[in-house]
Amino acid sequence: MMQEKADTRKKAVIVIVDDEEFILKELRILLGRTYKVHVFVNPEKAEVFVDQNEVDMVISDEMMPEMRGSELLARIHEKHPDICNIVLSGQAEKDDIVRAVNEGHIFSFLYKPAERQQLMNVIEKGLENRNMKIQLAEQNVQLKGYSENLETMVEEKTAQLVKAYDRLNVLDENKMYFLVYLSHEIDSSLDRIQKLAEVLLNYFAFAGADIVLKKQKVELKKLVEEMIHEQSSRIETAGVEFDISVADGTAVLADPEHLKRVMNTFVENAVIFSSGGGKIGVTARPVNDRVQVCVSDTGKGIEENDLEQVFKPFVIDRSKRHKDGYGLSLPMARSIIIAHEGKIWAESDGPGKGAKFCLELETAA
Repeated sequence: MMQEKADTRKKAVIVIVDDEEFILKELRILLGRTYKVHVFVNPEKAEVFVDQNEVDMVISDEMMPEMRGSELLARIHEKHPDICNIVLSGQAEKDDIVRAVNEGHIFSFLYKPAERQQLMNVIEKGLENRNMKIQLAEQNVQLKGYSENLETMVEEKTAQLVKAYDRLNVLDENKMYFLVYLSHEIDSSLDRIQKLAEVLLNYFAFAGADIVLKKQKVELKKLVEEMIHEQSSRIETAGVEFDISVADGTAVLADPEHLKRVMNTFVENAVIFSSGGGKIGVTARPVNDRVQVCVSDTGKGIEENDLEQVFKPFVIDRSKRHKDGYGLSLPMARSIIIAHEGKIWAESDGPGKGAKFCLELETAA
């Protein structure tokens, strides 16, 4: 299996464009051991080469005399949309990141001098992304050729294609936000950056996997009491008061571990954002054939424009999060509730007026 992967790397063709020849020389030596590398000082000559040859990836400097790298890559993308594009620049401003992503259809943006392993990892992920797109296109062609007698097979293949395509779109939609998110964290302490790396690895492992649910009857009052007991030291330190209003026998059909994870997120956020002497309420009430569960607090509150954004990864500005947080717990909670075919939302009258986080799940008989 490892041998097959190595062979794929050797066959990959990478074009590098930069107006500094010493950089081209260094990259040719570094990447030439693994890939077939072609280097160009002139972006127009590079474009001609790409038009006339099979190329897997183009790595371009952004600030060049003849044209910007993002402009070159936009032109290449228009003619060869399956080629993976990367910008490598030492002069571009943060705004250039957004411009490169929007105009050049860039897979990734790296600042010079790029650390060797980081560059190799980005190239590997970029080639995997390109191969995924090619495989999706091939599967689409195959689907069109299936016979009506193979209806079941078509449905299975279609489901796989849609699932892969949706995941690819999610990555593309979040890419710009993710790059800006990282740029805001780059001045953090080494300890925080190390923790961020761990958090991101856990988040992407979670986001890229299917959530397997083991649904059963979950008694909400028991779940809440256990959760409060487990967080008793944190609650005591915060000096907040809890009011639990969950009737005996109130139950939902859910995976207990996943539901507890969501409720823990609600309660932890309420404790973190409530100052000493604040109050936190946990309620549960029937709504038709469902149960609505809410955790409210008297803390710092949420701006109206952020009520939906808090459930999206990498969107909420760092200044609006807790200083030790990374803004990924609520997006994970949302994924869990959606997998349950439930609802999740946030309410607040504004900054300084507290917040309420709610979910709805099917009632358990």
